[in-house]
Amino acid sequence: MSLHVGPQLIDSLVEHLTVREVQLKWNPDSVANSDIGLITEVATKFEVVAHLEVTKTGVRQLVSIAFKENMGSDELNEVPYLDVEGPLNPYPIPGKGETGYVVVWNKHPLSVAAINFDSLHVIPPYLIGEEGVQITIRGLPEGVSGFLKAARTLLPPDNVNVVDVAEIEESVLKILTPKQLEVAVFAVQSGYYENPRKITKKELSEITEIPRSTLQEHLSKAEAALVEWAVKTHLSK
Repeated sequence: MSLHVGPQLIDSLVEHLTVREVQLKWNPDSVANSDIGLITEVATKFEVVAHLEVTKTGVRQLVSIAFKENMGSDELNEVPYLDVEGPLNPYPIPGKGETGYVVVWNKHPLSVAAINFDSLHVIPPYLIGEEGVQITIRGLPEGVSGFLKAARTLLPPDNVNVVDVAEIEESVLKILTPKQLEVAVFAVQSGYYENPRKITKKELSEITEIPRSTLQEHLSKAEAALVEWAVKTHLSK
């Protein structure tokens, strides 16, 4: 079987790799009238600076926090969807009315919704505070679209702003050789990257008449090049 790289094949790969970045904003009134407002009753600032662990039931978060007067970790732990795990070692947990860092498990339905889309990432840092909430999500179109539908059901955002729709056709042509692109496009179209996979490497090799070891080399190099491109793109923002 002879593989050819044409516009339709390139468009197919680009469609699978197009990265979207979207900002969602909730104004202070919307926050106050939702269960997110339980956080702002305890703290003037709840800034998620890192995701330490992500599971299907919640996210372990490192939070920079400024407690309100007479409010502290005990009051934060009373928020139904938060579990305060402890301080950021070796620093002590901040006391009532103090600022510092805490580690929490966040099981809010909106956080869980984001986790359940494999092609979606919520980008720290993001702030819950007196000015409302703003988060940035980044991912493939289906993940972004799915999360927006969930958000509109759970906690409708007041503003949705598409920051960047990165059409990467030019980048793909630069970072992949023609043969890597041919093999990657065919693998995508054949369902090799779906979960569960619809085709094996052995079957791809037989259909394309490319030796299995050679096909593996093309796919491995293409995957490495695309991952490197994605990381560099992320770090440059």
